[in-house]
Amino acid sequence: MLPDAASAPLPVSKPLQSAGSGRIDAAPAHAPVRPSPASQAAPAAGAPGGGCLVALGAAGADFDAVPPIETGSACGIEAAVILRRVGDTNLLPPATLSCDAALRLARFTRSAILPETRRLAGAGVQDMLIAASYDCRGRNRVPGARLSEHSFGRAVDIRGLRLSDGSEFAVTPRADADRSIHARLQRSLRQAACGPFTTVLGPGSDAHHDDHFHFDTKPRRNPYCR
Repeated sequence: MLPDAASAPLPVSKPLQSAGSGRIDAAPAHAPVRPSPASQAAPAAGAPGGGCLVALGAAGADFDAVPPIETGSACGIEAAVILRRVGDTNLLPPATLSCDAALRLARFTRSAILPETRRLAGAGVQDMLIAASYDCRGRNRVPGARLSEHSFGRAVDIRGLRLSDGSEFAVTPRADADRSIHARLQRSLRQAACGPFTTVLGPGSDAHHDDHFHFDTKPRRNPYCR
């Protein structure tokens, strides 16, 4: 989580008149609702994020396209999705994100998380363990702080991975001299994320990020990775 204020429940959004690819649902009020069977229809003309939804499906993502999340405040997501799986890797729990953030995460999963885990740990990734996605709150949950990128669906926090061999990788502080498989995997993924995401934080960034990666897509001139 980027610097973040007290967590607020997800708001109920207005009904969606037309939808994109993937499954279609009402936007979550407090937690995503299990959707009806997937629709393979192309996004309707002018649907929010229509081109992104097509790209997200092409990236191998299983997702629900949901109505825009509108709060009456600065928080919200115009082109919102619930990302449930990328290839054979489940997101636990499913992540509510902007379509752009979901697309970047899906592509990063396929280009970095899966191959690096296979290379270093010799296993696939069964589950990606999600600590946070959309949440209308301030940075680091500090009252009165500037809104977090989580408030716009542009951020995802990942606390670890459950591998196909039954083992788990947890994001946690590790010494620079640590040459264990999990330490090398943590360094590799963190380095690879800088570029695909514009903000990358984790153990050592500050006390708020010692137990997870924070990846976001905040508009920036240059990536901020520390």
